[in-house]
Amino acid sequence: MRTPEINQSLEQSISRDRLAKYLSNQDDDLDAALALYEKNMRLSEAFYPPLQCLEICLRNRIHASMQSKYGAGWLSDNAAPLNNTARNMIDRAWDGIKKPEAEITSGDIVAELKFAFWVGILGPSYDATLWRAALHKCFPNARSLRRKQVHGRMNALRRFRNRVAHHEPIFFRPVARMHNEIIEAIGWMCADTRAWAEHHSRVSRVILSN
Repeated sequence: MRTPEINQSLEQSISRDRLAKYLSNQDDDLDAALALYEKNMRLSEAFYPPLQCLEICLRNRIHASMQSKYGAGWLSDNAAPLNNTARNMIDRAWDGIKKPEAEITSGDIVAELKFAFWVGILGPSYDATLWRAALHKCFPNARSLRRKQVHGRMNALRRFRNRVAHHEPIFFRPVARMHNEIIEAIGWMCADTRAWAEHHSRVSRVILSN
């Protein structure tokens, strides 16, 4: 649903700056650039379910493992050896929850923490502590992988997820491979969840239809 008049309006609404990569890819043809922008919207929309599944599965697996090792209050006490960056992110999560402090549950904090927190505690500074003590157990189907490999994958997917969430162009990226890597990473944690996420994902269909 586009006409030359609508195209001109969209150029103003979306902005020439945000259309720059699309225009560059289409030799400055506005109509073709907007068609590519629409393709990017469809791709981004399709990625939401598998990315959502990855993020929720990761945070819940990590939370369960950390609770088992360090106790139910690991996010609010000092039982777990978290660095200042992680502690600051937890403090911001507490501040972001809009309910009386006495009513805040660990589930509230888990949901409020950013994906960067969960990926961050898989990082190199925790190799000899959290990873060996607890976090390797989150990935029962990836026993042969080292922490560096798991963190590298999750961090790459975090960056991709941020591009999708911030409405950035993803059309030029290897989206089929990214989708496979999301599904595979879910499978590292749970084979059944992987199958469920793959069944409900529309990414492959959208790629073919585009």
